[in-house]
Amino acid sequence: MDRIFNGSSRYALFGLFVVAFVGWSTAAEAYGYKTCGGNKMRYNNQWTNMYISTTSFPAGSSWDARLQNAMWHWNNVKGSTWDFYVGRDTDGTHNRSNGRNEVYLDNGLSGSTLAVTKRRWHCYWAFGWRHGYNETDIGFNNNVSWRLGALDYSDLNDPYSFEGVALHELGHALGLNHEDRWLATMNSYYPNSGPVGHWKAWDPLPDDRQGARFLYPDSTTESDVAGSAFRRTGSGSSSRVASPTQANRGSYVTIQFTFHNMSTARKTFNIGFYLSTNDYISTGDRLLGVNTGAWADPGFSGTFSRTLYIPRGVATGQYWLGFIVDFDDGLSESRESNNYMEMPRAIQIN
Repeated sequence: MDRIFNGSSRYALFGLFVVAFVGWSTAAEAYGYKTCGGNKMRYNNQWTNMYISTTSFPAGSSWDARLQNAMWHWNNVKGSTWDFYVGRDTDGTHNRSNGRNEVYLDNGLSGSTLAVTKRRWHCYWAFGWRHGYNETDIGFNNNVSWRLGALDYSDLNDPYSFEGVALHELGHALGLNHEDRWLATMNSYYPNSGPVGHWKAWDPLPDDRQGARFLYPDSTTESDVAGSAFRRTGSGSSSRVASPTQANRGSYVTIQFTFHNMSTARKTFNIGFYLSTNDYISTGDRLLGVNTGAWADPGFSGTFSRTLYIPRGVATGQYWLGFIVDFDDGLSESRESNNYMEMPRAIQIN
């Protein structure tokens, strides 16, 4: 049974000066999964049906859309052949051993448990190992408040992101365990290292993607780097990156920034840091600094610090600091929309 609970290097360069990054690698098979006789446990067909309760999540509702979007993000991990398919559970009952993967609101959950994934499997020797998953049921706590829209950076607690929790639980459903050593969707504690990019997309993070690729490998490839407003704060826990809420013109400020290599191969890229009059960072905003030559292996997520100079000529008012991963489009990516990342709070410049 898997539950979800609510619960570095520094670079100090100023102005438009440029810094060359070193690279980062992660240990192979860092993600967690079950084994049987030394063999990885998974669905042997490399796909499964998830039967969504229509009494809990009516077909065509926002609940249903958020669930299906979380499934799509797992299905869209390149380098993995895994697929969730959608079924409908219309009788309003749930049985842990009926051979159907059921997804529903659970009135029996309470306290800090946001959701529970219950997995059944077989593992035995019969002239060779016989192993695999038979059934996975996901129950969401019906006694907490859920958010169906975008995550609110100002309050990471109640109401909780339904799609974010769904993405985590579906990771268990395909065979991944908790991973608490670094940023991952499979972190034990909500918000599970958060979404990516300005649009707050709930997408499996690099370590999780590597796990799906290991359990269900195929030959497809992916090129994608992403920005994030989250950092690791402890074993299995995360929170927003640090950034100032006020500064004077002509002064220096330091921000934290996180980037992910979602790709199937090592990527090298440059990062631009900006000052914007709104919370959407773009290359049309005021460029404050550039880091060049960042490289990261697949599976890498990391948080770093950057010191920036606030020009004296900036008008007083409210702004947003932020960054763009691969700001100069040196990479050909499957997604560009997750490269743009504002700080999770505004800054008042005086």
